[in-house]
Amino acid sequence: IADFHHKGLVLEITFVDGSTYEYFGVTPPIYQKMVNSDKITRFFKRTIYSNYIYRKTKKSLEPA
Repeated sequence: IADFHHKGLVLEITFVDGSTYEYFGVTPPIYQKMVNSDKITRFFKRTIYSNYIYRKTKKSLEPA
């Protein structure tokens, strides 16, 4: 995970490869737990990825 933003109930996550996904229905308390987690990637995989509907919004970066 390279970057993430939370607005309303939508969590937008940008991965190291440049691809961006939106996860719907992520509540502020869940987002706070992710931000405060020692291992954000592990928290994301266990809590968010498997439990929320998502869509890809941006493709990964093309190699130069």
